[in-house]
Amino acid sequence: MKIALCGYLGAGCTEVAENLASKFGLETFNTSRIIRSIGDFEPLSGSGEVDFDIVIKTRLEEILKRDNVIVEGRSAFMLLDRRDVMKIFLNAPLDDRIKHVADRRGISIEAAREDVERSDEERNDLLERFFKMNCLDTRNYDFSMNTSSKTFSKIAEMIAEFIKSAP
Repeated sequence: MKIALCGYLGAGCTEVAENLASKFGLETFNTSRIIRSIGDFEPLSGSGEVDFDIVIKTRLEEILKRDNVIVEGRSAFMLLDRRDVMKIFLNAPLDDRIKHVADRRGISIEAAREDVERSDEERNDLLERFFKMNCLDTRNYDFSMNTSSKTFSKIAEMIAEFIKSAP
């Protein structure tokens, strides 16, 4: 099983991924873990510049040679062109996402707003650059959900039921 759990910052991808990983015995990857796994960037920067998105996408290709993985957050968007990956999109209203980021990181609402808005722009740019897609277009996903009205545990349960019933 391979899952791409896409979503905007603060929509709960990390929490839902942790729940799904424990239910299905999946190994979880996010951008931070992928970058840490690369280690030395020197061989990747022949001209002195590194395109981190290309480096991450290349590393994801290696990760997806395994089975039983879930890629969550920003990096998951890089998998929208894969037919062998179940693609799930989580979103929530902007104010809910800002509050979640502020609470999770222990930062002010203003700082969280800046982080969320910057992250939204980066994720939108990433999809446009790689795939010429709008990440809010639900046709890009097998399953899509607003996370604002349920607990992350309940959302994970609903996704698990969807996964079990999928062909």
